Amino acid sequence: MSTVEQSDLAGIPGGTAPEDVASLRRARRAELVRGLLHSKTFMIGAAMVAVWVISALFWRWITPYNPQAVDPINTLKAPSSAHWFGTDNLGRDVFSRVIAGAAPVLTVAPLATALGLLGGITLGLLTGYYRGWVDDVFSRLVDALLTFPLIILAVLVLASLGRSPRNVILVIGIIFTPLIARTVRSAVLIEREREYVAAAQLRGERGPRIMVFEILPNITGPITVEGTIRLGYAIFAAATLAFLGLGIQDPSPDWGLQVANARAYVQIAWWMAIFPALALSTLVVGVHLIADGIRRVLEE
Repeated sequence: MSTVEQSDLAGIPGGTAPEDVASLRRARRAELVRGLLHSKTFMIGAAMVAVWVISALFWRWITPYNPQAVDPINTLKAPSSAHWFGTDNLGRDVFSRVIAGAAPVLTVAPLATALGLLGGITLGLLTGYYRGWVDDVFSRLVDALLTFPLIILAVLVLASLGRSPRNVILVIGIIFTPLIARTVRSAVLIEREREYVAAAQLRGERGPRIMVFEILPNITGPITVEGTIRLGYAIFAAATLAFLGLGIQDPSPDWGLQVANARAYVQIAWWMAIFPALALSTLVVGVHLIADGIRRVLEE
């Protein structure tokens, strides 16, 4: 997208007709879509993520075995034509569990990211637009939060709240909120000084309306990139918490939990750990490729 087109959207004059504003925004969205479709980075990432989204939605029809079915006769079997990824210590088919394991990961991580985005956008708009003591308090809280490793903070909170997917979503979302808010705040500080905001203020529009209907539509790019990046972190964080025994519990096929259960068998059954770990890696890499593709298109 050209600089002129970006400025046309970011600094729409106060007298511009609503239909012209809508037309400019539609043109911008159409150009973004075309740019993404021509971005190899985005398309590769989207293909990688699509594989796991399909697995999460349709694993019941894809898996050759019941991922929960225990088979004491076929424990710790190496990969073969009967069991493509081998079997675990309980005789469960690892391939079926890897495919089914996409469902809990792609339930917890997106919900946690959505919660973080909701809180982060709200807080970022308020602090960036009103500034003053609200912004000062927020900045001090974020600085204090960043002094702690976030995964350790999540472990401490979950140890107090209890182990459940709901609590994992809540904790990750709350931790992400100030981090997302910091990005939104930076974008709002820039937009707040543009002419279209001053024009809205002269028309007598109140702060909440200006934030939601004037500023927010013009900062969707940074928010989209930040949200996609946070999704990748949320996937990894949820898997890490499951690995530590603080997230989803047995007999769930969650990838982090599978890797944790495989620790005692790594030397004799490497496939128990390597395949869920590879699944997790490909999903996180795919999400970050999508984020990188969006960022590059927005910068063009």
